[in-house]
Amino acid sequence: MERRPNLDDLTNREIVDRYRLDRDGIDYVENILSRQITPKAYRNHAISARHKLLLTLRYLASGPIQLNDCDFHGVSQPTVSRVLVEMLNVLSDTRLVRQFISFPTDVADLRRNATIFEGIANFPKVMGLINGTHIRIRAPSEDEYNFMYVNRKQFHSINVQVVDGDDKIIDIVARWPGSVHNARNLRESGLSQLLDNGFGGHEQFHLLGDSGYPSKRWLLTPYLNPQGLAQVAYNRYAVIA
Repeated sequence: MERRPNLDDLTNREIVDRYRLDRDGIDYVENILSRQITPKAYRNHAISARHKLLLTLRYLASGPIQLNDCDFHGVSQPTVSRVLVEMLNVLSDTRLVRQFISFPTDVADLRRNATIFEGIANFPKVMGLINGTHIRIRAPSEDEYNFMYVNRKQFHSINVQVVDGDDKIIDIVARWPGSVHNARNLRESGLSQLLDNGFGGHEQFHLLGDSGYPSKRWLLTPYLNPQGLAQVAYNRYAVIA
């Protein structure tokens, strides 16, 4: 018989440690996905929607260690694999992603973000922070692609561009191999085209980025060799933001 994890046996801190979401967060995600992931009938030991979600969160929280998920949730490794394929397809559905990740197009939202960032580091008109993060992947089987996915830290990855606005992802690009530089990732993105074309009207909003990005009218980056107190202070507050 399926051994289902019982969240009632765990404290909220233990739930977060295992799944990276608290009890309310897990309930929220399950409610959103329930129609897609609830089995049509509970025959042949069908996995419940809650169990599928917990398996997936555990996998994403602890890394690609499926045997750990098998032991912890009392199901076979092939079952874990099937559940992960199903759940990751559901979670990456374009309609779902756009429901939660969207770049603000309303000037009022941009001003709200700017007010928050100005309160943190005294930077005016900052709508968000941009950076790249390397998501580790298995090495592709073809030698040609194998090399492309090796990043500067010498492991295989996807270089994912993320824009954060007040602790919320507002734009993401996950299409480039790890060898691609952050600057190219940005240059080829729809976000760059949007901002190059004067997005925001007469109000000039900015992104803050690190020295891996080029300085632009809408992208503020640190001074590589700051001269004087003003430039030193600028760099210091850019790090704070």
